[in-house]
Amino acid sequence: MSALIAVSLFSSCGNDDNNVDETPASSTNNVTSANYKDVKLATREINSVVQSAMSGSSGNKKKTSNECTTITSEFNETSATVTIDYGTNCTINEKAISGKIIVNYSIKEGTPELAFNMSYTLENFSYNDITVSGTSTGTFKLDNLTMGDGTRFETKTDFVFTWKDGLTATSKGNTSITGVINMEQPKESYSFIILDNEISFSTGEYITSKSSPLRIENGCSYIVSGTVVTTENKIHTTLDYGDGACDNIAILKDKEGNETTIDLDVEVADNYSL
Repeated sequence: MSALIAVSLFSSCGNDDNNVDETPASSTNNVTSANYKDVKLATREINSVVQSAMSGSSGNKKKTSNECTTITSEFNETSATVTIDYGTNCTINEKAISGKIIVNYSIKEGTPELAFNMSYTLENFSYNDITVSGTSTGTFKLDNLTMGDGTRFETKTDFVFTWKDGLTATSKGNTSITGVINMEQPKESYSFIILDNEISFSTGEYITSKSSPLRIENGCSYIVSGTVVTTENKIHTTLDYGDGACDNIAILKDKEGNETTIDLDVEVADNYSL
């Protein structure tokens, strides 16, 4: 059970979380690119700590490397619960975080493949003085590896962010990850990720991102092909990851068709890579 949880979360890390995003350069009304980054960074922290907790859980209560997060894990034959507690005064990467993330897993019975359901909720959670509430749910399936079927992972997130000035944002997303595992040549294994996300602000502004299948190959740090179309208040941009080569280059095309070469190593702070 612990191994399956770790596999699923390493896969989902490229999704809810560490999504492929294009940070808007513009700011209109009361919403700025900083607000958008707040949403993405908070979501990234949530997913990152869940991944870290599950991949390192041993069933005991422990402190993490940041010394202010306590992880309590409880496992049985068919389910697991992990509580990640930041307390009331935790600082990570110069960001104040408090509250709890509670993760639940359960084996999905009555299916021919090995599968389980996942969900996590936020309890009194705050990130950099932004209150975050909501849930994320998912289903993970492990097919017949000897046949190369691999894994399938689908998630749905629904978070609400509230700033001190009253601004709110609803972040909803659907992610599908299909992994194909080559048992004879593991380096040739790969995954396809499909994203469909939307952030709606209380001011009426919105940002969506939808992708074609994004291909990630084992042993490559970059997405090798696929596109992500981002719409910010009816203005579209497209990020093209190329034709399959493992390189750090992507092409960003704006609404006028102008193209900009993106160095994924340099632009990683703006979430241009997984």
